[in-house]
Amino acid sequence: MTAIISKAQAELELALMQAESDSMASSDLYIWLRECGMPPEIAIRLKELVSVTQRIGNKVVSIGKLIVMKLRDFIMAHKGLAIGTVLGAAIASLVAAIPLLGSLLAPLGGLLGLVIAVSGHQNDKHPIGDREGVNLLELPQNLIEIARAFFDLFIETLQIILAELASAKAS
Repeated sequence: MTAIISKAQAELELALMQAESDSMASSDLYIWLRECGMPPEIAIRLKELVSVTQRIGNKVVSIGKLIVMKLRDFIMAHKGLAIGTVLGAAIASLVAAIPLLGSLLAPLGGLLGLVIAVSGHQNDKHPIGDREGVNLLELPQNLIEIARAFFDLFIETLQIILAELASAKAS
């Protein structure tokens, strides 16, 4: 579980992330997204998010770029989970879009998508030669680990930004 960090730690981490985001041009991030196979439409939307800034106290913080960079770090650390989640969501959406039967089959498509996401997570946990496939007995534990990874990313990002907002209001 993510520990609550102090205000000084959050300010330091935000300063480091801001320095890293300042060193990375938006075009570099766009190129990275395209090299990862991201469709141009989504890469352009994310590039628009990168340009979002917010004035906090006497500093301008690139909040959009920080969020996209945290997502990039998460995807790099959990490649199998990211691929499994995207494939699972795509399959669930395609099944739900079937005329007449889509509404009846949507729960099964969602379940299939969840199994694909869990198998991507298991690929991250166990190297290729080490895995045995999706184990239904480990499914609850895998779901907890996936949720924890997603929420840890979300909490960490919010803690950093909120600590900076609080210090800007205090000054």
